[in-house]
Amino acid sequence: MGADRGHVERACWVGPGGLRVAAVRLNGAHRVWADAVGIPAEVQGAFLVTDGGACVGRGYYATVEELAEVVDLAALRPCDPEA
Repeated sequence: MGADRGHVERACWVGPGGLRVAAVRLNGAHRVWADAVGIPAEVQGAFLVTDGGACVGRGYYATVEELAEVVDLAALRPCDPEA
């Protein structure tokens, strides 16, 4: 994730049935929730998985391997970053 003139790039993907995966920096509220679900303090970014706005599983996943245990990665497609 990078910044250019105040714009922060976001990586996100959508899947069937309203599933959404977003790469997020773990600071502020994201850090608090990540701590609550056991993401180690040294991890600075994670994948946040939601379905219709509700967390899927524990919500935050530190690695692609962990993410693949709860999401069919082949079913994901890039989302519209403006959405």
